[in-house]
Amino acid sequence: MARSAVLALLCLTGIAVVSAQSASFAQGERLFLENKPLEASALLERATRETPSNEKAWLYLGICYQQLGRHDEAVAVFRKGLPSALSLSHVFYFNMGNSFLAQGRNAFAEEMFGQAIQGKPDWAPPFLNRANARMAQEKYADAVADYTVYLSINPSSPQAESIRKVIDLIGKTQAAEAARKAAEEARKLAEEQARQALLAAVADSLRQSAEGTTSLSAGSGDVQGYSEDFTLED
Repeated sequence: MARSAVLALLCLTGIAVVSAQSASFAQGERLFLENKPLEASALLERATRETPSNEKAWLYLGICYQQLGRHDEAVAVFRKGLPSALSLSHVFYFNMGNSFLAQGRNAFAEEMFGQAIQGKPDWAPPFLNRANARMAQEKYADAVADYTVYLSINPSSPQAESIRKVIDLIGKTQAAEAARKAAEEARKLAEEQARQALLAAVADSLRQSAEGTTSLSAGSGDVQGYSEDFTLED
């Protein structure tokens, strides 16, 4: 995905070949385009030392490291090459995001794809990959937003149908989750209302009991009078 996106972008933008390219770069580029990352990387490493301003040397070298599974080294190369990336900085950020994504470092990947989008807002691949990074973090609403933008930029994508299915599934899941939460809130409300009603009934019962006790106490305090005189017998 990263390789094809980068090569397509280079072809579309028509970037001129650097006139001061070293022989190392020319050979490394040829091997890179032949999909020989191990052989290409040695020559491209030399090319970055010989011509540090050659942004394509840094870019190709980083992608070679990605293909070899050396993602930490790839990120380091992309970062080091950024100052030379006068026209391709968004591609550098995009590929850093790809390396972070491959490592499961999804928050970092999301950030890098965001930088790529800022650099070239009409380039579709970062939207797709940021959506995937957001999905991995369960940021479903944000992922849907990115998938939607991706489809608007690249409606004929071979993945379009699958993406639409994912969007639809997320929508249904969110609706079901919203309904579940609403039902849970309704249950809690009903329980609270029942509890309040019970407390009110107990309070009323206690009040009535207290009133009855007060009445009984008042009645038992009456003194009975006697009309007959008592006489003590000797």
